[in-house]
Amino acid sequence: MAQNPVPEQNDKALTLAHDMKDGLHSDGVAVGVKQNTEAAFDTDITAAENTEAIYQTALAAKTAPAQAQTIADSNGKSFIGSSKRNLVDYLGSTWSAAWAPVGYVDKSLAMPTTIEERQQLLKSMAAYYTANPTQENAAKNLTAAQALALFTALKDSRKAVADTTKDAANKKVTRDAAFDQLRNRERGLIGELGTLLADDDPLWHVFGLNAPADSEMADVPEGLILTPGAAGSLYSDWADARRASRYRVFIQVIGTDADFRYVDTVTDSNYLFTGLPSGATVKVRITAANDAGESQPGAEVQATVA
Repeated sequence: MAQNPVPEQNDKALTLAHDMKDGLHSDGVAVGVKQNTEAAFDTDITAAENTEAIYQTALAAKTAPAQAQTIADSNGKSFIGSSKRNLVDYLGSTWSAAWAPVGYVDKSLAMPTTIEERQQLLKSMAAYYTANPTQENAAKNLTAAQALALFTALKDSRKAVADTTKDAANKKVTRDAAFDQLRNRERGLIGELGTLLADDDPLWHVFGLNAPADSEMADVPEGLILTPGAAGSLYSDWADARRASRYRVFIQVIGTDADFRYVDTVTDSNYLFTGLPSGATVKVRITAANDAGESQPGAEVQATVA
């Protein structure tokens, strides 16, 4: 008996939801669906798609602050290193209590290992240079003003990273809730159809579902198309096979291979062949598989490699 698990992947859950909505549009009323209607699916699909778009926008918004933080931290480390070399003339080349007011409080002159520690050291250096202006080196821009500017840039960029990270996390929670609702809607329709359709009714397929009486085996993949690409490459694409969780790809180079040979197993319904002999004629065929086994091969297709 074939099952109808609701996809865990968001994109596949959306694909199923659209298939279900299409089936409801064409046959939902005739079948007698009352609870999980086309209108209900439309609401849940819209919520899922909108919250996904909002979440992706929030993820993209993290890029600029993260880049700014990297630059600010790099500039800060450069200033810290140059300042330490500058202050050696006044405070000595090894740590002593004289270095503590600069911000080196851990009995070490090593570069701080965390961004938080480097930020605090820049602030301390700004205070130190303010209190000891004769130790500034204006020609090298080793001044209290520069230390404070670098501290502020690092602090502000870290705040922006934290804010955008929090915003994306909140939007992910909203997105996940919308997809949970969508999956619940899909489970609801599967259950409702179970009371309205016979196990072998072909209308199950109209809703993008397996008929319970169907075999557990994946359908034979159909619609294979081969498109020559760059020299030595060949792009293959075929229609998704019902119940397939993966596909096995086979090729035969005419004049070289005596028969088809296995190339790869993929989860998407496409594959790019590379490293083929230019000008060769090849044949390709695909099988679909799931945990119940492997289908018969789909129709083989022949093409010439560019």
